[in-house]
Amino acid sequence: MAGERVLFVDDEEQIRKLLSTWLTRHGYAVTVATDGWEALKAIRAKAPDLVITDVNMPNMNGYELTRRLRADHRTARIPVVMLSARKQADDVLTGYAEGADEYIPKPVEMAVLSAKIEVLIKRVRATQGGSETARKRGGNVVLFIHGKGGVGCTTLAVNSAVALAATTIYRVTLLDLNLEFGNAPMLLNLTPERTLADLAEEDHEDLDQATFSRYLIQDRSGVRVLAGCDIPERAELVTVPAVQQSIDRLQQESDYVIIDAPASFSQQVLAALDVADAVVIVTAAHLPSLKATKESLEVLEKLAYPKERTVLVVNRTSESGVEMDHVSRFFNRRADLVVPYTPACDDAADRGRPLTMLHPDSAGAKVMRDLAAQIAVAAPAGR
Repeated sequence: MAGERVLFVDDEEQIRKLLSTWLTRHGYAVTVATDGWEALKAIRAKAPDLVITDVNMPNMNGYELTRRLRADHRTARIPVVMLSARKQADDVLTGYAEGADEYIPKPVEMAVLSAKIEVLIKRVRATQGGSETARKRGGNVVLFIHGKGGVGCTTLAVNSAVALAATTIYRVTLLDLNLEFGNAPMLLNLTPERTLADLAEEDHEDLDQATFSRYLIQDRSGVRVLAGCDIPERAELVTVPAVQQSIDRLQQESDYVIIDAPASFSQQVLAALDVADAVVIVTAAHLPSLKATKESLEVLEKLAYPKERTVLVVNRTSESGVEMDHVSRFFNRRADLVVPYTPACDDAADRGRPLTMLHPDSAGAKVMRDLAAQIAVAAPAGR
């Protein structure tokens, strides 16, 4: 089993060193993390073949880590071994209830741990048929988020998608994850007959790519769109697995999947964040929006999302607003892009055409094309 990737999670440095050294000597490629948050970050970067986790850790314990892995179909089959000094029957049963494959009491008998690791990895390999192809990723996912509505997040997501597609190099899909009140199709003058809510009712295991493609509607720009819901009350139909599986499908036939999210860190948005190669945070230069955006950035930090993969955009939605030097001090970072106030945005929205196509020479359209270029740098296609 030499060379298999093992992620070991424990908040005690001495135990991390001892066990990771032992695993390395036995031929495993070992990554370590100090708590559940760090573990999720490591798994997002490269999924391991097996996770060994302590139970009692700060920030996120082993139970919660396992629960999150089991809730995501991309990581649901990764074997999890829990280690704990808590040996009571209730503790062991809780570990198994959260999804652990094995629960081993401390101090750990290394011969027992070694045998269980080998059996678990063999079992997964047999289930997967030894195929690495199934684990290859597709197109890059770019998530557009905002802390407060009315900042033009959907406008920027739509225009970025159109600008990327205009290069004729990239296949671009736009997913409207604003399930209750999404406007992405409207900004392209599209009226979808099928939505993500309809798709959520399909059996994804039996859904072929041709059938899935019928849920997409293509704009004249070349961008294909998967709409969220036709009416707000159907939003509850869109489960986390439905979002995960839809993103997977879109990645298979796209170079970029642009996701327009609502002003929320719902479970559906977090599922998109888990696979996002870049996150574009949109704010307006007004204090309520700046405050909400700062809180959103803090959430991303707590979730261990890499700062270098974020793009902060200040969209001037009016002629007034806070000066940019004050904005920079407020965030303790400079905005990556500032979209100037562009009255033509309203005209473009009312006519159902992207600003980059309807008013391509406007200052706003030029900056939106720059945003598309920054996305291509932050998340290079084919990476």
